[in-house]
Amino acid sequence: MTTMKSNLHPSTEMLEKFVSGDLSVGVNLAISAHVEMCEHCKSEIQEIESRAAEHWAESATAEAIDYEADPSNIIENIVAQPQFKELDIEESAVGSIHMLDRSVRLPKVLAKAASEGLVWKQLGAGISQADVKIDDEVHCSFLYMKPGSQTPVHKHQGTETTLVLDGSMSDELGEYHKSDFILRTNNDTHQPRTEEGCLCFSVLDSPLTFTKGLARLLNPINRLRFQRAVGRTLS
Repeated sequence: MTTMKSNLHPSTEMLEKFVSGDLSVGVNLAISAHVEMCEHCKSEIQEIESRAAEHWAESATAEAIDYEADPSNIIENIVAQPQFKELDIEESAVGSIHMLDRSVRLPKVLAKAASEGLVWKQLGAGISQADVKIDDEVHCSFLYMKPGSQTPVHKHQGTETTLVLDGSMSDELGEYHKSDFILRTNNDTHQPRTEEGCLCFSVLDSPLTFTKGLARLLNPINRLRFQRAVGRTLS
């Protein structure tokens, strides 16, 4: 996939957690896909990995001196060293997503995640969703908004990670285009909308909550849908 200039990126802190493996599988997937499309973040990850490798080498040198005096902990310390992430996805995963009236070429890692086929469900108001079962921590899905559509106004109980894959959308906080990486927290209330249509990959770690109008009646359904997607009951 051709790289491009993104306006929004994961924070350096998120990229460091990505490299060290401290994020959920779903968020890792979104960041991997963004990195494939973004030279800026690809370079930043390489720098993070380089710094981590240098730190590890320095620590290993210091520990080697200690081992000469006391070699009993050598195996334990080797196992405890960080395992750096491998970003390369096998070439056979390259493909396109076919949904409704559009076909979009996906980043390799998302093509692989969608390779078993997607089942699109109409959520109403021109918005469709296809869930991807990744793990039991987060709800991952592809979201397609038809031209001229918008979601109900909502807030999040936790964190929503969104990667724009095609088209564009906007909300009260800005405008977003292909490859943009968007993070929303429980401090944000917004209403995404699109003029040209938009395909996104979304990761939710908790159900969203509609805050206005009749859409609020759907909040129990949102909670149940999230529970089914992650395979666990919310406390």
